[in-house]
Amino acid sequence: MGRLYIAERRGVRGFVKIVALKLILPHLADSVQLRDMFLNEARIAARLEHPNIVATYELGEVEGKYFISMEYLPGEDLSAVIGRSQGGQEVPIEIAAGLAQQVAKGLHYAHDVRDGQGRLVGLVHRDVNPRNIFVTYHGGVKLLDFGMVRNPAGPQSLPGVFKGKYGYCAPEQLEGGRIDRRTDVFCLGIVLWECLTGVRLFDVGTDVEMIDAVRSRRIERPSVLRPEVPRALEEIALRALAREPVQRYQSAHEMSEELDRFLLARNNRPTTTSVGHWIETIFGAERAALKKSISQGDSAEGALQRLKAIDAVNLAAAAREGSSGGRSTAQPRALWSTSFVSAGSPSGPTTEPSQAAASEGDDLTATRPVAIAVPSNVGAGAGARGGATRIVVVGSFIAVAVLGGIGALAMRGESLQAGTATSVAARATTSIDLRSQPAGASIFVDGSPTGLRTPAVLDGLPVGRTVKLRLDLGGYAAASKETTLTAGQPQTLSFTLESAMGTIRLSGVPRRATAELDDRPVDASKPIAAAVGPHKLRLELEQSVLLSKTIEVRANVETKLELTTDRSVE
Repeated sequence: MGRLYIAERRGVRGFVKIVALKLILPHLADSVQLRDMFLNEARIAARLEHPNIVATYELGEVEGKYFISMEYLPGEDLSAVIGRSQGGQEVPIEIAAGLAQQVAKGLHYAHDVRDGQGRLVGLVHRDVNPRNIFVTYHGGVKLLDFGMVRNPAGPQSLPGVFKGKYGYCAPEQLEGGRIDRRTDVFCLGIVLWECLTGVRLFDVGTDVEMIDAVRSRRIERPSVLRPEVPRALEEIALRALAREPVQRYQSAHEMSEELDRFLLARNNRPTTTSVGHWIETIFGAERAALKKSISQGDSAEGALQRLKAIDAVNLAAAAREGSSGGRSTAQPRALWSTSFVSAGSPSGPTTEPSQAAASEGDDLTATRPVAIAVPSNVGAGAGARGGATRIVVVGSFIAVAVLGGIGALAMRGESLQAGTATSVAARATTSIDLRSQPAGASIFVDGSPTGLRTPAVLDGLPVGRTVKLRLDLGGYAAASKETTLTAGQPQTLSFTLESAMGTIRLSGVPRRATAELDDRPVDASKPIAAAVGPHKLRLELEQSVLLSKTIEVRANVETKLELTTDRSVE
């Protein structure tokens, strides 16, 4: 959605502060929904003030163009850090645990943000991955990019758009299930596992294979790949990676506390000084000095040019060495959504040159195309087709060299660009227009999630196949249909989803007691409606726990629970 710049904020009497400036991409600025998402990101980020979250200074508008001003961070993203920590220079055990603990602290703060009435807002990041974690040369750890945050009180996300990256998602994200703070815990577990091993956890070929790996592939103990990983630390990682949310840490705070206990038992607990020095040793003193000088406002243009030259040299050296299979060539692809159409396929449109490259003379940016799902009635020349969603290739994600590193970005884009250029034999295809009542159901094809929600159009389906379509929506029973794909007019399939809700009725609860279902306040004096599945019920009276129990809710069944004098905690 955005383009990132280095900028100077100037004030009276020569006051200058270096900031990172994020602008919404020009060709997306006319979309009301995308603009609302951009503004919502700024509003969310502005209220998050924590040492482990990037600071947001300002949301502004100039001549109809919106921008977000954020703190400039002199450092490297964790993906680049892990990529450099190869061949006997793995991330030190204690530093891996320390970085994960700092991120957990930032996540817990975001998860626990409350509104003016003291109610939980319910923020979930949904995009915790190494590229959204920044380690500075001063030893700080910052969580970035709240553009994907789930904010129940904010504007709705773009319909039909998958939020996150497949290799850094929790199973419930891919299956269209309930998203809560435990989803971010799973993603942080992936980050910790990769810090300890130096390799991708779910690094497989296609998107479908990656989705299947996240959902079902056996997760190896980190010590299998790195024998010196302590048993206590890998147990923390594996608990965070439990596929059933109820088996994970129930909050990022729980995970942070567990990591803290592990670090207290170690002799060389990392400090900001030791982390900063370690980052500098793997990236070089000159790079560190240049980025620090930019943050101080010292000749930013010259420092950027020198950084670009350093990255070019490093990239050329990597090409000469013929590196393959390394971390830098297997980075997460920033796909917002996917279906049967991919960039460069005959059945899908291609990126316009003006959208796939930076403007002439803009030598501080590197670009690569990404696939994004947009409403078919957004943009010039788009056909109005109700509210349906099509997969198209639009725009590019721009990263400034000084924040992310041109060399790493170029290598990350190689496989995607190569795939775009590869020709595929033409074949007859068709499409299916899927609708449901109510709308918003997640679409699965042959058991695999598409990342789309109804109403949506599945394009580029090969004629002659029989496919099984399934729709899932929280609170409703899954609905399935099989259809044979034939040439001719696109098929239109409509589903009516049946309710799959149950209720919980409590009795014997003291009048002044408070009740929470899945960490959200509920009225214990009335029947509590809940979706089918397990739910965590908690009752408190004057800070004393009366009951903490997992309740299994069944469709159209009232689950009765009587509170006795004996307190129950599970």
